[in-house]
Amino acid sequence: MNKRFPQLDAVKKKLAALAEAISHPPDEISHPVPVVSTQPWESIRSSQPALASQLDQLAAAADFGDVDRARIAFALRQTAADPASLERLARAIEADRSAALVHPSRQRDLPGARFARHNLLAGQVRLGEVVPDHRSDFEITGDFGIDLDVLRTSMLVIGPPGSGKTRGIATPIVEHLSLAALAGKASMVVVDPKSTDFAYDGWFDVTIDPLNPTCGFSLFGGSRTADVAADRLASALLPPQVSDDKAYFIDASKNALYACLAPFEAAYERWPTVPELLGLLRAEQSSIDRVKERLKGPGSKELKALLDTRKNQTQRTADPAASLVERFALLDRPALRRLLDHPGPTFQMRDLSRPVRVRVALPEAEYPDASRILARLVVSQFVQITSSSETDRSIFKALVIDEAGRFVDDYVARGVQKLRSNNAGLVLLSQTMSDFPIEVRATIFGSTGCKAVFGGIDPQDADVFSRWFGDQYVTETTINRSAQTGTQYNQFGMPDGRSQSQTSGFSVRRIERARWTVSDIITGVSAGHALVSLARSNGARVGPVLVNLRA
Repeated sequence: MNKRFPQLDAVKKKLAALAEAISHPPDEISHPVPVVSTQPWESIRSSQPALASQLDQLAAAADFGDVDRARIAFALRQTAADPASLERLARAIEADRSAALVHPSRQRDLPGARFARHNLLAGQVRLGEVVPDHRSDFEITGDFGIDLDVLRTSMLVIGPPGSGKTRGIATPIVEHLSLAALAGKASMVVVDPKSTDFAYDGWFDVTIDPLNPTCGFSLFGGSRTADVAADRLASALLPPQVSDDKAYFIDASKNALYACLAPFEAAYERWPTVPELLGLLRAEQSSIDRVKERLKGPGSKELKALLDTRKNQTQRTADPAASLVERFALLDRPALRRLLDHPGPTFQMRDLSRPVRVRVALPEAEYPDASRILARLVVSQFVQITSSSETDRSIFKALVIDEAGRFVDDYVARGVQKLRSNNAGLVLLSQTMSDFPIEVRATIFGSTGCKAVFGGIDPQDADVFSRWFGDQYVTETTINRSAQTGTQYNQFGMPDGRSQSQTSGFSVRRIERARWTVSDIITGVSAGHALVSLARSNGARVGPVLVNLRA
């Protein structure tokens, strides 16, 4: 019996009775998305009865899984207004049956057992179960899940080592994004600093691994102009607080990169390899002469002047781009050259406009500095591509970053605000807010719509989350007691002992207190649990909710 909140026992009994009376399919999520009772192609039954009947027969096939259903439903939504596209879809279904419009990997499901329950039609994954608590918005138990629209607002997850950030939140989300990509609805990039946290067979189409470079990685991310390529590459190479006069040195580094990239791209109609770009940055005369010889036609004079400007910079007492050159030299290693100058297939970040699944395995033990540069390149390129007007808004694009504090700069922090309108989002996991550079902490915290925090975090972080979760009104009852003493007299007016009387009273008032205090967050959130607040792309917010991620 709950003495503080007896009404919860009645709610639990009702829910237990309902649970026995109602059985949900294993791939459905009972809360908060309702069960879908009709087929996803009901909308075309009147206009395309033959196609709808064909899909009904297909749905009854033994090999028709939830990925197939979601893939065909998504294709229908994309082509519903175009009769010619519907006709092509009908021919594809007639020819390939359940494998119609299959993902380029030919996968129709992930190998092995799933980590979480998924509703691919609704785009939702179950994370755990709501724990009843008077401080939460939900005071009943039930499944707790998130969907792709929630992830559009981006998510910040803070928890100490071993708290369950990866297993409880990141892994189910990555699994769902991988399934959504097979359904044609999403693309994703996962930054894996430990190289093993997300190394699941069949989850990814591309693995960027400097120690085993089966696929290359474009250093310039598909940038179409030299100025954009120079800005992104300089931001990734130079960490925050690279010098006392940060703005001057970073601007000089961007100008130095542009002075090398623009002439080379005009001369060769491609971007330079790592050794070629390093030779130009160091203003080696042989490298400059080779580029100048190929520069002809209008504009060649200005481009040659850029190379001369870079050479003049190196001859100063202090080269303002010296830090950039030295850090770029960290990439001039045999293993990294095989990745960045790969002769075979190469992944470019603009490929995210199709449903591709990418894992970036960082060899921090072997190449710590180069791994951080590579991760910063991946993150900045993702924000650059997905926030541009050329991105495909029809599919959701996600970037999941473990140990995110080391790889996020001010450009990325500002870019988070632009992703929502382009159907993209970030999932940032970190042990503490202190891992983020101090100049971006407030921006990152304010720009991410969803928050998840685990117990045992730093008191400063707990204070930030406590204030974010807000206050609530509580009733405070104050009881006042007072005692009075005096002298008792007999009938003759003589003292006859002492008397004592007692009075009492009480007052009731409503006061505001923190919904979740700093102490509640640090010590009151059990292992395997997290406090989660969510936001939707339309601005609606829910939370905080205490969730049992192990339920």
